[in-house]
Parts: sequence; C-alpha cells; structure tokens
Amino acid sequence: MRGNIDSVGDMFALTAAKYPDKTALVFQDERFTYGELNARVNRLARALTAAGVRKGDKVAFLFMNSPEFVVTWLAVAKAGAVGVPLNYGLVPRELKYQIGQADAVAIVFSPLFMERVAAIRDDLPQVRTYLCNGENGTLDFETLSAGYPPDEPEVDVSLYDANLILYTAGTTGVPKGAVLTHRNSLFNAFTCCLDYRFTCDDVLQIVPPLFHAAAVNCMLLPGLVLGCTIAIHLRFDPEDMLRTIQQEAVTVTWGPAILWRTLLAYPDFAKYDVRSVRLLGNGGMAMPGEMREKLLAHFPCAAMMDIYGMTELSPAATLLRPEAALAKPLSVGTPMTLTDVRIFDWRGREAAVGEVGEIAVRGNALDGYYKMPEETGQAVKGGFFRTGDLGKRDEDGFITLVDRKRDVITTGGEQVYSREVEEVLQANPRIKESAVIGVADEKWGERVVAIVSLRQETTPDALLAWCRENLAAYKCPRQIHIVNDIPRNAAGKVVKGELRKRFG
Repeated sequence: MRGNIDSVGDMFALTAAKYPDKTALVFQDERFTYGELNARVNRLARALTAAGVRKGDKVAFLFMNSPEFVVTWLAVAKAGAVGVPLNYGLVPRELKYQIGQADAVAIVFSPLFMERVAAIRDDLPQVRTYLCNGENGTLDFETLSAGYPPDEPEVDVSLYDANLILYTAGTTGVPKGAVLTHRNSLFNAFTCCLDYRFTCDDVLQIVPPLFHAAAVNCMLLPGLVLGCTIAIHLRFDPEDMLRTIQQEAVTVTWGPAILWRTLLAYPDFAKYDVRSVRLLGNGGMAMPGEMREKLLAHFPCAAMMDIYGMTELSPAATLLRPEAALAKPLSVGTPMTLTDVRIFDWRGREAAVGEVGEIAVRGNALDGYYKMPEETGQAVKGGFFRTGDLGKRDEDGFITLVDRKRDVITTGGEQVYSREVEEVLQANPRIKESAVIGVADEKWGERVVAIVSLRQETTPDALLAWCRENLAAYKCPRQIHIVNDIPRNAAGKVVKGELRKRFG
C-alpha cells in the first residue's frame, strides 16, 4: 500500500485492513466481511489487468444491485481504469451508444443481460474483453477472478485520475458522460459522512439502483469509508425491504418519494419492527408535508432528510436537514458542508432573497463531459456548475426549486430527456412531428407525455409499442395525444408552454 490515501481503491483497502472480520455487505442470503470483499476485489482487479485493461481504459459494467456490481466497481478503480456503470433498464440501442461513446475496451455483465449485449457485440469493435459466465464467447467472472492472488494491485492511482463516467440527460439531445475523478467521489463521500452524521456502527440499506450517482457515491461509498455494514437489494420489494430492516437492524435507509409512497401503502407494514431506523432519506422527488408526517409516524424512531443534486455534482449539493424537514417541506434545504450554492439572475448577478434565478454550485463539480468540451464549457462558468434549475432562497437561506430544466423530465427519480424520446418517435414513418413534455403526476412526480401529428394513420397503442422497442421502460410515454398540428413560434420552435397548458 502506498503512503497516501489517494483513490477510492486506497480508501477501501484501508477500511478492509481496519475491519477485516466485520460484515461489509449483505445481499439476500449472502454475507461478505471486509476482508473477504477486498480479496475478491483485488483478484478481479488483477484479472482485468492481465486481460489487457490498462490505467485510464474505460470498463463498462451492467448489473442489477448485487455483490458483483460492488466488486466490479471497486476492482476497476483499483486497476486504475475508469468505470462506466450502465443503467440496466436500457435497450440495446441505448447501451450501444453509451458503451461506444465511452470508448469502453471491456464489458463486465450479468448473465441476465447476455441477450442485450450479444445484440450489439458486432457494433462495438473497440471492446476487447467480455466478462460474464464463460458462455457465448465471454470469459467467466468467477473462474477468472479466482486465478489471481488477493494482494493489492500495484497500480498508481491519484485523486485527480478519472474514476467514473456516469451518463446523464443533457441539453444536447443525447446522453452526456459526466467524468468524475477519485477526488469527486471521495469528496462527496466525506461530505455525506459529515452531513448525514454516519458512524461506523450504522447499518445502511440501499434499495435504489447502484448505477445512479446518489446510491453509489452518497450511500455505498460513505458506508465503505466508515466501515458500516451495508444491505443492498436486487430491486424494490416492500416485504423484502421491511424484513431486511428488522433482521439487520438497519439504521439508515433512503429512496425517492415514489418508493416511500409505495411502502406506506403496503398492507403488512405493521408486522415488521422498524424501530432501529434513525434516519430516512428522500431524493430525486419532492415530498408533501402530509406524506412526511405519515412516513415519520410509521418509523417512530427516525428523523428525515432530503438531498438535492445531480450527477455532474458527484452528486450532492444541498440538504434539508432533519430539524427543518417538516417546517420547510417544499425546500431542498441549504448547502452541504464544503459546497457553495448560489442563485444567479439573468444578468449573472447573485439574486436577492426571494428572487428567482439559476442554481449554480461550486465545490465538487465534474471534471468534464467525456469528449464534449463545448458542453463542458457551457455548463461550468466562473468556477460554478450551472445546473439549469431555477430556484430562490428565502430569508433563512433555504433554497426552493421553482422549475427544472424544461426539457428534462424527472419521473420516479429517473431523468428522461424529451428530445431523445422525440427522436425515437420521429423515426416512426407514420409520424410527421412529435413533442414530448413532462406533466405533473402525484405518484411519479412527472409523467412522460407525447404529442404527435401523423403522416399515416395509426393509434396511440401502436406508437407506444414502437417506443417500448426503442426506449427503456421509464422513458416511454405514459400518454400519446394525436393532433393535427403542433404549435410553433415565429422562429419555428415548438411552443411547449402551450402544450403543457393544453395537456397538463
């Protein structure tokens, strides 16, 4: 081990050395100590290096929440490579774009996604290594890893080396790869440890997907920094979530408002003892005060917090702390420790109290968008990352979101870029024009709604089937309206405000 702790891999090695026999990870019927987990990570890191992965190479991985995700994420970091975690809801067309745009030379994935990966393999000439279960021309994950020693890899990785490329909805019509350095990930983890008041005795529960920056950098990594026990779930299931809270004495759990709404509606909630939970987290969706009160009544020993941020910020920016969770339910809180959050008006000056402006953040912004220097320059100005979100600050310093980027729809905690959906619709030969908007929805926060005009007769159901073939399920419109003409202004741009009034 080197003298300094300069990377995610160094940090995890340090924690494993401190707590070799402590349970690190719980998943279904499996349990891994920190010592066992670190050995698996080191073996895979060495296997990746032996397979030709070099420092700075991009390695894509495609897993549902699982120990394999955690091992691969840490192994890629220790090998000095750059991890590209992929959303497991993406269809082959979307996966091909992200893997190709990232220049990934290797893909590590679950057998669950063999068919999807096989469908795009011929279109990915830069990928040299496929690591899965040994079938269909892939290397076997377990066999390959077991063939190498558990010693720490000898790769020099520093704070400012790239650690992750996370794809996010953007303003250019295609997903953009936000490059986060080891410093970004660790800085965010340390900030969360401070502001969430985590300790090594906490038992953390992670239900949302680990490919999201919030789950991996705001929960998983802080837990590993401190030596917590972490229970991860394959997917959200109310019974499984509550049973795990009771069995593992979970102290901190987190999810978007739609998860909490569904959990509260679960008829057998009262059968489980959830008194161990001291902290509930909400992120990605607003939660009304009435729902907060109901949630806290169901978790009698818990406090509540809300987090606001975005992938480009690593991702944490503001926190609505427990003491204000009920008093300021519509606010996203105040800046997190070590984070500077400002609101700028249209002239670029700091907005006055109560004045609406663009939220901008300094402290832990991305290193840049991968291979998109122009977009990076537009997003980072004067040392601040311009979020594109509109907000205002009250006399107590609390920030309230007024509106989100008009073209980004947040549905169930996932971001959907309207232009991407429009392009898929536009590729249908029966469609003349298309416009996609977000409409307020009590359950999902927003729902995706498409408005189309036609060249040839078709039905909304047929168009929905087309979308399901070409888009991840969460991106598909929940409603499609057929109109004669889509309104445009004098410059020829679609007037989405009019569409929102008509169809919202």
